[in-house]
Amino acid sequence: MPPQLVELSPGMKVAEKWTIIKKLGAGAFGAVYHCKFGLREGALKTEPVDASMPLLAMEAHVLQELHRIKDDRHFTKCFDIGRDSQTIGPAGKVSFNYIVMSLVGPGLDKLVKARPGRRFSPGTAIGVSIQMVNALRALHGIGYLHRDIKPANTTTGRKEEGEQQIIYVLDFGIARKFMHSDGSLMRPRESARFRGTPRYAATSAHIKREYARKDDMESWFYMMVEIYAGKLPWSGVGDMDAIGQFKEARLPGNQLKVRTDAVRALVAGCPEEFITILRHIDEMRFYGRPDYSWIMKMLRAYLTENKIPEHPYDWE
Repeated sequence: MPPQLVELSPGMKVAEKWTIIKKLGAGAFGAVYHCKFGLREGALKTEPVDASMPLLAMEAHVLQELHRIKDDRHFTKCFDIGRDSQTIGPAGKVSFNYIVMSLVGPGLDKLVKARPGRRFSPGTAIGVSIQMVNALRALHGIGYLHRDIKPANTTTGRKEEGEQQIIYVLDFGIARKFMHSDGSLMRPRESARFRGTPRYAATSAHIKREYARKDDMESWFYMMVEIYAGKLPWSGVGDMDAIGQFKEARLPGNQLKVRTDAVRALVAGCPEEFITILRHIDEMRFYGRPDYSWIMKMLRAYLTENKIPEHPYDWE
């Protein structure tokens, strides 16, 4: 039997403290609710206790680690994590895991879809991308890979908090540790199951290769191209293998023309700087550390040299 999905109603009190105000959204295994405890408001996420792939414990651990090292500007705060039971309609008593995090603003996937051509202005697209590189540098710095970078896992801050210019990276349920506590890197598995979202997944995911820091950066690059240019070469393609073939065309071993054409198709309508950044990512080895500072400097220089203002962002 599939796990019993958790449906909470306004007014319910989770763990005898978090009062449910309303549902904010739903996923494959649970939902997210606006909740309140005293003066503190938060986003409460649930999952069944018998979920086939529990995600919340990993999410809480990553957020707590980022907070511990005080490098959590681009991440939500974890207020609470635990397990509770509620009597829910005909299902009777249902047990579930929950996590409560700070509230954020709208997702970039929704914001960019509302824009003409489904793309942000150059200043906004590059400003967002710079912030995301900074977020990935922090995440990789504590030894974790995200493995599902995409617009739907990225939001703005809340207007009520004056944080509309801050970008948040969310959803660490399938994050994976790649670094030991002494700073040494873990050896890759011989084969790894696909993780992520086909549209934005790195080439490594399609060929069942262990993820590395460069692969988070590859997913970030696809997202940057999409929010800048409005599309990817495989936009509208539903078959995961076909999407993988688009990406694999850039791999060494293919004819030079095939690789060159694949790069040109990917960055069509984008600045030349994107090609330089893509080359840096594609040439990186498994254990390589992305040059986050250089990438951010390259993007910032493009804005400066072309007199493109970063702010205000398109949603302000």
